[in-house]
Amino acid sequence: MAINKNIIIAASGTGGHIYPGLTIAAELKNRGFNPVFFISNNSASRMIIENSGFEYIAFNLSGMPRKISLAFLIFCFKLIFSTIKAFKNIIVLKPFCALSTGGYIGVPTIFAARILGKKTYLHEQNTIAGKANRYLSLIADKVLISFEGSAKYFNHKKTILTGYPIRKVIFKADKKTARQTLQIDDNVFTIFIFGGSLGAKRLNEISFDAMRILSLQEKIQVIHISGEKDYKNLSQKAQTLPYYRVIEYMRDIYNAYAAADIIISRAGAGSVFEIKTLNKPAILIPLPTATDNHQYYNAKESESDYIKVLEEGTLTAQKLTDTIISLKEFANLQKENNISNFPQEIISDMLISANPPPQS
Repeated sequence: MAINKNIIIAASGTGGHIYPGLTIAAELKNRGFNPVFFISNNSASRMIIENSGFEYIAFNLSGMPRKISLAFLIFCFKLIFSTIKAFKNIIVLKPFCALSTGGYIGVPTIFAARILGKKTYLHEQNTIAGKANRYLSLIADKVLISFEGSAKYFNHKKTILTGYPIRKVIFKADKKTARQTLQIDDNVFTIFIFGGSLGAKRLNEISFDAMRILSLQEKIQVIHISGEKDYKNLSQKAQTLPYYRVIEYMRDIYNAYAAADIIISRAGAGSVFEIKTLNKPAILIPLPTATDNHQYYNAKESESDYIKVLEEGTLTAQKLTDTIISLKEFANLQKENNISNFPQEIISDMLISANPPPQS
C-alpha cells in the first residue's frame, strides 16, 4: 500500500516560529515528503510562507489576549472554528504526523491530529517555553527543545534536547566572497547590526551612537539592518559617517553574517543559534518587552567569552563601544564551525511513523 507523504507543520506569528518550520520542511522535502503548513492568516506569516513555495492553509487565529475581555471571547470562538477547520483538513490530507514550531495555530492543529490518531511533535525554540507548547505538551508524543533550560517545563520522558534547526543558507558565503558581493573593503574591521522584527528602535539608536564613537578611534565599516520604521531616519544619520550601509530588509543575510567581524543582535532563538553555529563574536541585546523576557534567558544561556549580553535598560553608547573593543581579540580567531542541523534521529522517527516496520 502506498504511503501518504503529507506532513503538517503548524507555525505562526513571527519568523522565529516559521523559519524553523521551513528548515525542517526543506529537509523533509529532500527526502520525498510533502510538507503542508498551517499558518495564521496575517501578512507576516503569509509573506514568509508564500516566498518559500510551500503549500499552506491559513487560519483566522492569532495570539490569545491576556485578560478576560470581548477580545478574549472572540479568540475563543476563532479557536473553536480553527479546530474544526484543522479536523477537516487533516482528514483530507491524511498526514502521517503533525509538528508545531510555535504560535497558537499549534493548538487546534496538534489537538485535532492527536484525536485523529496522528503522531504529534512540538519544537520549543526558547529557553522560556511558550504557553501554547506547555499546554500541548500534555498530549503531544514528543517535545523537542533548543535550550537545555526549557526542559523543566515538560515531561522529561518525552523531551529531547535537539538544538535549533539551522538554515543551511547561512553557510553559503565565506568572508572574502561576501565582502566582494557587498562591495565593502576586505581589510577593514566590519560590524553587522540587526534587530529583528519585534522592535529595534532603541537598539538602532544606541548602536549608531556607538559606531560614531568607534569611528573616531579607528576605521570601521558597518552593515545595519534597520527595519522599515527606522530606515529613513537612520539612513540620513548614516551619511555623516565614512562607511555605514543601512538596509531596510536583507534577504541574503548570510552575506552580512559572513562579512562581519562582530555581530550586534537581539536574542531571538534563531539569531542566537545562528551566531553560535557560525562561531562569530557577538553582543546580544535582548528585547526587554519579549514575552516572559525569554530573549534575556536565551542570551544568558548562550553567554561565553566571545558572546556578551548587554541589557537595553542600562545600555549606553560608550558601554557598547567598550564591549566591541573587548571582543576584537576574538574577531580573527579561526574557529571550527559546529553545524547544528535538525537531528537526524528525529527525522528518522517521523519517517518510521510514516513507514512502520512490519509486524513479526
